[in-house]
Amino acid sequence: HLSIRRQRQMCIRDRDAMFFPNEKNVDRLIQYLNKATRSINICVFTMTNDKLSNAVKAAAIRGIAVRIISDDECMKQKGSDVHWLSEQNIPVRVDDRPDAHMHNKFMVIDDLIVITGSFNWTVTAVNANQENLIVVDNPYYINRYNQEFEKLWLQFAHM
Repeated sequence: HLSIRRQRQMCIRDRDAMFFPNEKNVDRLIQYLNKATRSINICVFTMTNDKLSNAVKAAAIRGIAVRIISDDECMKQKGSDVHWLSEQNIPVRVDDRPDAHMHNKFMVIDDLIVITGSFNWTVTAVNANQENLIVVDNPYYINRYNQEFEKLWLQFAHM
């Protein structure tokens, strides 16, 4: 594990807020994906933005442990990058209820930061929608989001 001092240095540097529509903020989000050194846990309703999907795949190729949780119905839709990423051998799990949605939108990187907000990882979210993301470096929130991710990961294990 990283030293407490190193963790604090990274956290201070990584506090951020992003608003959309804004193509430059997609590049900022990709910079966070590129900073990962160990793990990326992504929990998103849907993903159709090829730039983001390619950055996720590139992280996996670099040896980063990537896992994705998404909505079962969205994964089946034409153009779903979640489906494509699962075909690239990235572990993916989806919700288990056809009458409900896995509607979370967050990511935990290296157990050091949480990125969360209204942002769906879609082309429309980047180019048209009013969306937001915040980068949180507080250990309390990192722990809570990790717990939620692990709970869902286990819950959706049958998929």
